[in-house]
Amino acid sequence: MTESTSVRETQTLVRELLISMSDTIDLLQQLADNDLDKACSHGCAMDGGVRRLLVHNLEHDRSHTGAISTARYEANMMQESQLAHLLRDWLRERTELVGQLLNSDDSILELRGNNDEWTVREHIKHVLYWENDSVSAAINEIKTDNEQ
Repeated sequence: MTESTSVRETQTLVRELLISMSDTIDLLQQLADNDLDKACSHGCAMDGGVRRLLVHNLEHDRSHTGAISTARYEANMMQESQLAHLLRDWLRERTELVGQLLNSDDSILELRGNNDEWTVREHIKHVLYWENDSVSAAINEIKTDNEQ
């Protein structure tokens, strides 16, 4: 297996994790808070309800994250990349931003803080636009610079 194949497989897994997370969020947003107390027969609920299932899934991810970190540490392949750390931090912040919108109806989009001239919708559109614009510009400049 070549290094580029190895990287492509890792990137594919990253994309699968992000898509799966998005799909799961779409499914779970169909629930109401009182649905958390309903029974769930799935083994991962560990004889509890939906809330216990979701707590299990959180702990399950945390456990596997720790196992991967330990494997990297023991293989002396720790995550040292500055870019990886920036992307991780950005993903954490984006998750916080998305979290502000979860289980909200569309009326939240027109809210604005007392001292804010922008609505929630305008903040989101701003983030989306400038993320795309700025990253595209940086990538294009790097490609152009590399071609020279």
